[in-house]
Amino acid sequence: MNLRSLRYNLIEDIDRDVCLLISSMSLRRVVQSFLQIVRTIYLALIGFDPIAIGLITGVGSAVSMLESALFGSLSDRYGRKLFMVLGGLMSSIRLLLYAMSRDFWVLVIAQGIGALGEGEGAGQPVVSGYIADKIGDRVKRARIFSFIAITNALASTIGSLVAVAPAYFESIFKLNRADAHIPLFWIGVILSAVSLISAYFLKEYHRESRISMKHIVASRSTLKEIALYSLVRSTDGLAMSFVSSLAPLYFYLRFGVGSEDLAPVYAVARFLPIPLYLIAPMIVGKLGYVKPLIIVRAASGLSALPIALSWSFELSSLFFISYSALTEIGMPIRQTFATEIAGSSAVGSLVGISNSIRTMVRSIAPIITGYLFQLSAFSLPFAIGSSLSLLNSLQFHIFYSRRDPKMNPPISKI
Repeated sequence: MNLRSLRYNLIEDIDRDVCLLISSMSLRRVVQSFLQIVRTIYLALIGFDPIAIGLITGVGSAVSMLESALFGSLSDRYGRKLFMVLGGLMSSIRLLLYAMSRDFWVLVIAQGIGALGEGEGAGQPVVSGYIADKIGDRVKRARIFSFIAITNALASTIGSLVAVAPAYFESIFKLNRADAHIPLFWIGVILSAVSLISAYFLKEYHRESRISMKHIVASRSTLKEIALYSLVRSTDGLAMSFVSSLAPLYFYLRFGVGSEDLAPVYAVARFLPIPLYLIAPMIVGKLGYVKPLIIVRAASGLSALPIALSWSFELSSLFFISYSALTEIGMPIRQTFATEIAGSSAVGSLVGISNSIRTMVRSIAPIITGYLFQLSAFSLPFAIGSSLSLLNSLQFHIFYSRRDPKMNPPISKI
């Protein structure tokens, strides 16, 4: 398949519901992207130390543990739309609390509530299930995942650039650096609310093959697949959390840069994978799902450690761009891979439960990282993340290389 035929096929695949889904996800991704940059710097500006910032960040991951399993599994039984709407509502509430309070416990609660609305939490199990319900053909499904990855990358690029807004608000409205973040949080409230409205107008797709949790739990092959996939995803999540969860705080503490300096760094990192998203279906057609994931995980691991070993912000940010772009490249391939090993009837459960275990494990990383930053041990979290990424590449090789569903019959049929 060449790029021209891929473009025509994508045009045929995109209908009203895909447009609504993309608009809802994109708006939430814009919010998530600027919040990822400004949050830890804002918390430092209002007086919290790295340990407290790590605790606030870790709480969100811990709440996502419960949310991923519940939203993913319940959506298999009751439908996807309800939980996408709830995700948008929770995201709006989180930004509202950030805009109105600086109390530690209010911010902890806000981060916990917001975890119910992040694309990597509430969005992914439910969205993956929605796409699996709507699109039965595996080739079309792979194209849609790739297209959503492109739109998410564009939204993340825009959201990253929006992170420069506090610097402008500081200048225009004569605010101090901390207060200049508040208008941005209110912008996030509005965008999250519009995302909720887009999700509300989605059509629900019910498949006869969707089964109850009793049948899912009773299936030994399903439980085994979920356990194995959860192990692999947990290693990946822990690696990413050590490298990325407090990365803006690392740049702020070590090099004294603000969100306006980090905005173009994150924007470039989000934009770079887009050309490869376009050819992801062709890569999968030639190499399968597993080989690209092995390569991407290994390459990202090798890029992580130099972030902390670099002696200047410019050099460190270049390695961070490399790491982030490599991490993002594998996303649509992994998402399609998950729907293949689960089958459409239980994809929400597989993705949701594995995300739940993954977020439980990764929630400890911001706390440990904050403690290490407090001790000025800036390189250690990145060394841990690098090692775990390499381990994750090895896990994909050991567990899945001989049973790639693209090259062989599906691993399990539920």
